[in-house]
Amino acid sequence: MIEIDLGMLQEYAAALLTPAEIAILMGIPPDERNAFCIRCRDRQGDPVFEAYHLGRLTTKLELRQNVIKLAKAGSPAAEPLAERYLYEQNLD
Repeated sequence: MIEIDLGMLQEYAAALLTPAEIAILMGIPPDERNAFCIRCRDRQGDPVFEAYHLGRLTTKLELRQNVIKLAKAGSPAAEPLAERYLYEQNLD
C-alpha cells in the first residue's frame, strides 16, 4: 500500500474533488484506488477518512458561512439556501 500524504489529501478534498480524482492526482496505482476511495468514504477513525472529511467539511463550512452572511444582508438568492441549512440541521 502506498503512503498517503494527509496534508495533500486534505487540500484536494477542500477543493471538493472526489476520492477517485484525488487518487489519480496523488499517483495512487490503479489497483489501489478502490481501496483508497473506500478508506475516504467509509473507514471512520482511519487517518485517510479524517483528512478527507476535514478538508471537505472545511470548505462546506466556509461556503455556508458566506451564504448565511449574504442571507442576513438580504440576498434573495441566499435566503432559501440558509433556510435549507436550518432544515437540514434539524434533521440531524
